[in-house]
Amino acid sequence: MKPFIMVTTRPEHEAAQDEYESFLAQSGLSRDDLQHIALEEVDFLDSFTAADVSGVLIGASPYNADTPAAEKTRSQLNVEEQIRELLGVILKEGIPLLATGVALQVLAAYLGTGTQEEFGEELGAVDLFLTAEGRKDPVLAGLPQVVTVFAGHYEGVGEVPPHATLLASSPDCPVQMLRVGRNVYACQFNPELDAVRFERRVSIYDEAGYGDPDMSEDILTQARSSEAHDAGRIIRNFISHFTRS
Repeated sequence: MKPFIMVTTRPEHEAAQDEYESFLAQSGLSRDDLQHIALEEVDFLDSFTAADVSGVLIGASPYNADTPAAEKTRSQLNVEEQIRELLGVILKEGIPLLATGVALQVLAAYLGTGTQEEFGEELGAVDLFLTAEGRKDPVLAGLPQVVTVFAGHYEGVGEVPPHATLLASSPDCPVQMLRVGRNVYACQFNPELDAVRFERRVSIYDEAGYGDPDMSEDILTQARSSEAHDAGRIIRNFISHFTRS
């Protein structure tokens, strides 16, 4: 089979590596079939040949797309620019994509829709509701109509961009997952995280100076009560649907 490419956008090496391991575990692929590229370290487009891959997955990051440009770090500006360039290639050449977190926000902006703080969600478990289109979509096949996922973001997309189809929503964040065309998918939440990996992610960012340790313990208590991890099926469905030989 032609491999999938996993692109991590996190500047923290430990978090980026753990994210790759999480996607790897959920996908069921080998390391050769899910290749890891960090945008911080590699000029991705120079190493990317559309004809050689089955698809691309883009991980999330602690960046906020609507941070004023003057306040963005050089690292964030570089990552957002490379994501935009990558989206241009993907949309032009019809490459399958599953993007998460800030990549959804960059995609929405690319298509003409912005983000707002009022649609942010606190770190923790969130209930998503599949739309009628979501219930018919092959990447969401086998999921219940209400899906519990892990999320945490300061802003969100409140309006479906032009030429996109809404697949899932939540009370606080109207655009949780969308599809553009037939093979470009983006979600605000983290489909790779089960309760154990969510706990590890929170711990990594606490140690890096993000968040409140007292609040984190409350979040983790809630997370540990989440038994099912239905969201991982999204990754497996995406892989199964778009694998090319």
